[in-house]
Amino acid sequence: MRIESDTIYQHDECGEILVLGVHRRYDSYDTEEKMGVENGMYVRYAYEWDGYGAMPGATAVDPIEEVTAAVGKRIRRFDRD
Repeated sequence: MRIESDTIYQHDECGEILVLGVHRRYDSYDTEEKMGVENGMYVRYAYEWDGYGAMPGATAVDPIEEVTAAVGKRIRRFDRD
């Protein structure tokens, strides 16, 4: 399954979620070598939002494997007001 930013999905535990981004995390990163020790891919999402985006305090970050296991169908793209 492909998870896309600015898209609303049905989530098993949270209901509808708005995906804010998919990010690669590092335990450490050497800026001179442009290399790092990866910690995996993570999805940042909101479980409450309005027409402008995520509500303060209503976001979460989970490993992409957990999110893909918990989301169902893509509901729609998110259009900012």
